[in-house]
Amino acid sequence: MRRVLRALNGSRGLSKAPRRFFCEPTKPPSAPPTKVAKVRWANWPSVVGMGIVGAGVVLYYNYEKDRVLSDTKVTVIGKPMLGGPYDLVDAETGQRVTSEDYHGQYTLLYFGFSKCPDICPTELKKMGKALDIADAYPSVPTVTPVFITIDPKRDTPSRLKAYKKDYHPRLVCLTGTNDEIQKVSKAFRVYFSAPAGDDTDYLVDHSIFFYLMGTKGEFLEYFGKNLTAEEVATKMIDTIKQDVYEQKQTQNSVQPSTAA
Repeated sequence: MRRVLRALNGSRGLSKAPRRFFCEPTKPPSAPPTKVAKVRWANWPSVVGMGIVGAGVVLYYNYEKDRVLSDTKVTVIGKPMLGGPYDLVDAETGQRVTSEDYHGQYTLLYFGFSKCPDICPTELKKMGKALDIADAYPSVPTVTPVFITIDPKRDTPSRLKAYKKDYHPRLVCLTGTNDEIQKVSKAFRVYFSAPAGDDTDYLVDHSIFFYLMGTKGEFLEYFGKNLTAEEVATKMIDTIKQDVYEQKQTQNSVQPSTAA
């Protein structure tokens, strides 16, 4: 009995002991670790390949566009109605000249302006080189290069006289009034666009061709910007030789017969 009482008293003593509660401090939830994307080197050939294909597509598009614009061949029956009489001012002499003053010689005309930054100088150099090639053929008559300005407001005779010194020694530079330039440009179907007003710092958009004219002022052939100097020379020589041959044939056909 005593043992039972002692056991009960011992259990009560334990129950009276202060209870202690131990709590772990709550940790805030941590963000998931950032995953660093791994570069797969195996994909680089695909990326480079796609870049090359894209660049190829762009280059091919530009090539086709230039080819269509520059190399389109049009079948023409007969000769286009280009050219006509003109009356302008020779920058070298300051005197007026007409298209008839060049009858008896072949001329190669180009329309441009002296403040052209790149196209006109390039084309005039090409013209000079083509003429030098043609000059090497004794059977080909001498061709006179003629530069007609499309910017008469700024291209005065004195300005063109200084401008021509950088190009072929036979180069003739012509200018005139705005109406005179409009007239000759229209006769040759030359497109150009200059801003109106008093501004003196501007560029002139214009078509780019050489016009080969015959000994009577008639149009023979034109050469586009896409041709090299060698190609211009070859076509010019062939055209002139053909024209000389046709003139001789015409002269022989109209000569009176000497047969008895």
